[in-house]
Amino acid sequence: MNYNNYYPDVNKFKLAGPPDYWLRQLYEFDPSLVVIPSRQECIYRLCQRRKLNLPEHITNDILFKDSDTKMIASYSLVPVTTIIATANWGNPLMFDQLRRMAPHRNGGADKVINDIEDREWAEELDRRSKTDEMLNYQAKDAWGYYLMKLGVRSHMYIPKTKNKVDPKINKAPSIVIANR
Repeated sequence: MNYNNYYPDVNKFKLAGPPDYWLRQLYEFDPSLVVIPSRQECIYRLCQRRKLNLPEHITNDILFKDSDTKMIASYSLVPVTTIIATANWGNPLMFDQLRRMAPHRNGGADKVINDIEDREWAEELDRRSKTDEMLNYQAKDAWGYYLMKLGVRSHMYIPKTKNKVDPKINKAPSIVIANR
């Protein structure tokens, strides 16, 4: 049965095309998805059927350099992702990846954008924390080196200080000095 979700196009790299069982699974997953062999590389382009809002002459003028983008726009498609030519078509992780990429399957575009921004902010905070910790260690070492150069100390390392609570008396000693 022809599911109308594979467009052979020019296929200048002579790619075999996805197997019928995979095309059926793709159609059942989302009938608007289409696979096209690339004109630029030995890969497939997975696209989605959408109405373009731009007139064709404007689209062709803007996209004349990128033949895959122009080809995709000529079919009234938008690019979704790339599939390598040596893909394991039986791998169920392909459809899991498509589920994660589809905003309408993940609570809508606003929720996906908020999740991405929250994740990026958490990564930024983690990066800042690691940078701060590294700079703190470097500053301590630099201060110790400076004191050694001044002749105030015979070594550059500053011992760590920790306030430990003694469980027997339940109060912290004034200062406990330990080497690094």
